[in-house]
Amino acid sequence: MGLWKKRQKSIKAQIMKYVITLMVLLLSNHTYGQAISQIDTLASGELILKQEIVINASIEKVWNAYTTPEGWKAWVTPIVEMDFKINGTIKSHYDSTATIGDKGTIVNHILNYVPYKLITMQAELNENFPEFMIGEEKNLYSIVDFDTLSENQTRLTIYGIGYKNEQQWIDLLKFFIRGNEMSLNKLKTYLE
Repeated sequence: MGLWKKRQKSIKAQIMKYVITLMVLLLSNHTYGQAISQIDTLASGELILKQEIVINASIEKVWNAYTTPEGWKAWVTPIVEMDFKINGTIKSHYDSTATIGDKGTIVNHILNYVPYKLITMQAELNENFPEFMIGEEKNLYSIVDFDTLSENQTRLTIYGIGYKNEQQWIDLLKFFIRGNEMSLNKLKTYLE
């Protein structure tokens, strides 16, 4: 009887290993497919939005798509003016008939960066942003992390930091999640 119980435990352990391995594979397939998003609460009570995608392209290709006007136009906005440097800007517009400076121009300030690793940006709020955000831009940051998984695979993670834990901000995050996931999926399609 003792031998039979040991054998049952061994079989159960093998089944559990199989189930865990299968779950890891399924989850990693999801992670390596489309963009995924997660909202968490910081110790300060503020919200953080984490969005990531794995792209089957080298870190150089992903970096260039993010940091050059040609790359940006291919997956973000049709109109872009970029001065990619510390204290530089990325100015863009979603309307292909507009020019930079027209109403609706989006301005992202590049606060710092580490080549092929990290970019910290801060958006300049314009008339398209909700009124409750005005004056809060000093607390809102976007940190973009580039992580080499292999020679031809890169994980891109974007952290949106400084959102208040209030319903109007949570509703706004839902809008950002949809838009950012769409953009990240476009980046993946462009590079793959």
